[in-house]
Amino acid sequence: MWQQFEQDREHLAHQYDQPRWNELNGMTPEQLNMAANRLLDSLAGQPKPIIKARLYELVLLNGQLDLDPADWFSDRLNHGDLLNQLRKTWWREIDETAMAAEQPKRKVAGETGAYSTTADFSHTSPDWQAVLRLGLPGLLQRIRDERAAKQVQGILTADQAVFYASAEIVYEATIGLLRRMAAEAKVKAAQGAKMQRVAHTLQALTGRAPQTLPEAMQLMVLFWQLQEWVEGERVRSLGGLDRLLGPFYRDDLACNRYTRTQEKEFVQYFLFKIYARKTPFNQPFYLGGLLPDGTDAVTDLSWLILETYDELDIFDPKIHIRVHPHSPDLFLKRALDCIRRGNSSIVFINDTVAIAALCRQYAQEAEAREYVPIGCYEPSVMGLEVPCTGTAGVNMAKAFELALNQGRDPLTGKQVGPVTVPLEQIQTFDQFVFVVKEHLSDMIRQSIGIVVKYEKHYMDINPSPLFSGTLDACVRQGQDAYAGGACYNNSSVNCACIASLVDSLLALEKIVYADRIMSLDALRGLLAKNWSGQDKLRLRMRQYPEKYGNNRQKPDLLACELTAYAAGLINGQPNGRGGQFKAGMISIDHYHTYGMKMGATPDGRLAHEPLSKNFGAMTAMDRAGVTALIDSVTKIDHGLFPNGSVLDILLHPSAVQGTEGLDKLLALIRTYFTQGGFAIHGNVFDVQTLLNAQKNPEQYATLQVRVCGWNVYFVNLSKPEQDEFIRQARHAAV
Repeated sequence: MWQQFEQDREHLAHQYDQPRWNELNGMTPEQLNMAANRLLDSLAGQPKPIIKARLYELVLLNGQLDLDPADWFSDRLNHGDLLNQLRKTWWREIDETAMAAEQPKRKVAGETGAYSTTADFSHTSPDWQAVLRLGLPGLLQRIRDERAAKQVQGILTADQAVFYASAEIVYEATIGLLRRMAAEAKVKAAQGAKMQRVAHTLQALTGRAPQTLPEAMQLMVLFWQLQEWVEGERVRSLGGLDRLLGPFYRDDLACNRYTRTQEKEFVQYFLFKIYARKTPFNQPFYLGGLLPDGTDAVTDLSWLILETYDELDIFDPKIHIRVHPHSPDLFLKRALDCIRRGNSSIVFINDTVAIAALCRQYAQEAEAREYVPIGCYEPSVMGLEVPCTGTAGVNMAKAFELALNQGRDPLTGKQVGPVTVPLEQIQTFDQFVFVVKEHLSDMIRQSIGIVVKYEKHYMDINPSPLFSGTLDACVRQGQDAYAGGACYNNSSVNCACIASLVDSLLALEKIVYADRIMSLDALRGLLAKNWSGQDKLRLRMRQYPEKYGNNRQKPDLLACELTAYAAGLINGQPNGRGGQFKAGMISIDHYHTYGMKMGATPDGRLAHEPLSKNFGAMTAMDRAGVTALIDSVTKIDHGLFPNGSVLDILLHPSAVQGTEGLDKLLALIRTYFTQGGFAIHGNVFDVQTLLNAQKNPEQYATLQVRVCGWNVYFVNLSKPEQDEFIRQARHAAV
């Protein structure tokens, strides 16, 4: 039963793409789909939360199961993706009716790489503390108690009655699924002692909250699967695993239920199950950070999780390490050692800045100390906030291109922004910057307006009784998370490509206003021709020293001005769910797609080439080293971006070798955070390794690279994406 992981590993790696459904314990997908159609027909005219809850119930009580005797945790349900298909139908209906007038604008913005907008149900964290503290029966009882209290007081509204009914249905169904799984496990118990224990765990969770580490992990695995893959709100964090699971771990050891070695085996199977699920953009959790009382959260379990993760040599899940001034250096070095050896699916986040940013905008300090990094880097107060951290993104560099073309996109000819002042009327650099700000303001205003309109229809698209049932405020108010039931119901606009904007502006200033080489209109024409016939000037502008990321006053002050301007247009703006917008400085991988949709820029960049990434400099333009880059980036007030920001670094292996190299890495992280940086992550590799991997991918199948907020295997990237990493590695080696 014990120490079987290496024997089971290859088999478990395919548990989701090669399931073994028991055809005797549920409907076939065809039967389930037919039953779903009949159910939906019978529920026509019912409130959408009830319709969704009843479909959820049908799927959980009738879908085929797959319980694997080799696994400690069970979660596989043949749900047919029926609830997501229903949401797609409801979403399409809203797009074609209430949002129809916005679609042409959204299409132009997307085609030109100006900005993006969407309804965001993809960035959530349930209240894991409540899930583990109450268990499914406790969550269900809380729902029933709140409804009964309102009925007694005579204050239960019709909408609240719908909320409680839908939540009760899904939690009863979830417990029903646990009973089905427990019964299936008992049938398979003859196959080994492991399945006997699994059966006991599943049965126990039908009647109470978890009491042991494997029970807590089983509940987390199942809830994650059901919310993410069945109900349909993506679970973009499993929370702080060390603080959430620590009490179970310590109690198991104190009561001699399991040894530390056995507890480590549970962690192995738990982490590897997440890896096998192949969650898009990787599944996050975090370690460390400040506890609500201001003490450090790192414990023996933190070490155990990190060590196990490193030994597994996987990149999914991904780990957020929350750091504060008193975080243990040895623990941080252990994580940094993973990165320098190629296991780089780790990001460090500055508690000091994140907590202050949340408090500045809306949260209390004790609440903010329980923030959970959502998705890539976005802080959200767990259990209190529905953050919607991916509702909109704005390409700041596009504002430059639109200013130079009176709001028209030069590649498509489409009018994106307002028709601003003709170029011949712009007499100074400051006047041109003013026009750029006009277009930046317009893109932000347009994106906020579309998001707000979408949010008015969130309940028509995606009521969420399972997710909402974990949030105490939603249950107390009898209001869905997407109807504004949480304490904090926020949205976001993520700005991107600040370095590209700054470098383009200062190159224009040099060409047009300082050296008077050509007029604004002539520069516009030259860029439209992709620098044709001006190779020497293009090389000169690529070498122009006034570029962001080199600790130079002029570009850095301009970056401070433009980021503060953008953040001021976003932070605190009311959204459509009773909350507010938060600014982020996050490009993720959009810097590639934004670049593909932009023409040449005055900094020497050619049309369609990538723009700058996150808070960093343009590739190979940070010529003064990583210290100067950090100095540039931290001149900006990162607290202006409560939705998160990040700096990407790439180091050559020779720079981080040995004990001294590890000390340097730690000093780099500490310096960045002391100077006010928010988040930092990176890669350590040499250019020859990447070139070899590009040429002989079969020999480098497991070479990891940190794309942005997630990791992938290098060989699975497109050639343009690989080429960009090679360019970065060449620069790091200089």
